[in-house]
Amino acid sequence: MKKFDGIYTALVTPFDQKGSINSGAVQRLVERNIKQGVSGFYVCGSTGESYLLTKEERKYLLEAVCEAAGNDADILVNVGMFSTDYAIELAKHAEKQGVKAVSSVPPFYFPFTMEEYVEYYSDLADSVDVPVLLYNIPAMSSVTFADDDLKPLLANEKITGIKHTSYDLFQLQQLIHQYPEKNFFIGHDEIFLSALAVGAHAGIGSTYNIMAGKFIKIRELFMQGKTKEAAEVQNEVNNVVSALCRVGIFKGIKEILKMQGIDCGYCRKPFKKLDDTQRAFLLETAERNGL
Repeated sequence: MKKFDGIYTALVTPFDQKGSINSGAVQRLVERNIKQGVSGFYVCGSTGESYLLTKEERKYLLEAVCEAAGNDADILVNVGMFSTDYAIELAKHAEKQGVKAVSSVPPFYFPFTMEEYVEYYSDLADSVDVPVLLYNIPAMSSVTFADDDLKPLLANEKITGIKHTSYDLFQLQQLIHQYPEKNFFIGHDEIFLSALAVGAHAGIGSTYNIMAGKFIKIRELFMQGKTKEAAEVQNEVNNVVSALCRVGIFKGIKEILKMQGIDCGYCRKPFKKLDDTQRAFLLETAERNGL
């Protein structure tokens, strides 16, 4: 079983002025993150506006990321959607692109039973040879996995871990202890250091797009036992995260990327553009915290 380790950027999806995927910006963003030292990328997640993309756009975006990264980074991809068949189609396409794992949110909107969620992930795992990661994000999916719910899922050898986008560090610590052979990614950037303290070895985050180096530094300092210094860097991260939460995380990240020289366009509607006051506040916060 492959063990994932380090920093995995949950990529934004760059759009051009016409609203189409901007493959040139994809390449620049991927190359910059690789130079900063990330271990890989998470494609078509929440940060990537995956549910505002068509099926063909999701395939095209993954192909563009894989081409840009080459053999220099691991690629993980969210294939989740309401329909099992839809997710399997995306998973099979991803496998052909050479991804290291596919991931999926639990199907949402309809109130499925836990038995149906288990079957969904089992069907997904059976459809491909690459590992499958659960995407636990209760705030967005409205699905909460209790420990007992996860037992039949993690008993499946092809389901090799969880992207834990939850503030429940107690559950994360317990899962890491109970399943040491599995991979556990923390998905909330603002508690990255806290997750390391309970045993997480990897993170998947949206703000890595704009400050991957800070997360790499936090991890290095933590591994050196310099927790006070790591906490200081985490505080800088959290100042930026707090500002992003005020203006809108995904559109705020794209605004900072533009400031940093990579124009990824705007988030798709119904997201609204930032106004001048929001933009000024965000950029001042970014600059004050070393971005």
